[in-house]
Amino acid sequence: MKEKLMSFFEKSKPVLKNITFVSFISLSLVAGFYIGSAYNSKYGPQKPTIHTVKVNRSQVNLALDEHNHLIIIDKKTGDYTVYQDSIGISIFKLYARNIFSDVSK
Repeated sequence: MKEKLMSFFEKSKPVLKNITFVSFISLSLVAGFYIGSAYNSKYGPQKPTIHTVKVNRSQVNLALDEHNHLIIIDKKTGDYTVYQDSIGISIFKLYARNIFSDVSK
C-alpha cells in the first residue's frame, strides 16, 4: 500500500510541478494588475480641472503672433495666455466675419 502511494506521488510529481508553476505565474499576474491599478488610481495622471473665466473685452488685449497662436493679455496684471494656432485662426475668422458684416450693413 505504501509502495502504491509512493509510486502515485512519483508519477504525479511533474503534473503537480506544472500546476504549481502555472498557479504562481497566474497569481503574480493578478497581483501585479491590482498593484498597478491601485498605484495608478492614487499616483497616476490626474484629470485637469477645466474652469471658465469670463472677461470683458476692455480687460484684455488680443493678439496673434507670427505662428497664428492666439495671445490673450490681461491689461491689469500683464499676464498672458497662449492658445494653439487653430484656435487663433478660428477666432480671427470670427472677428473678420464680424467686421465684414458690420461694414457691409
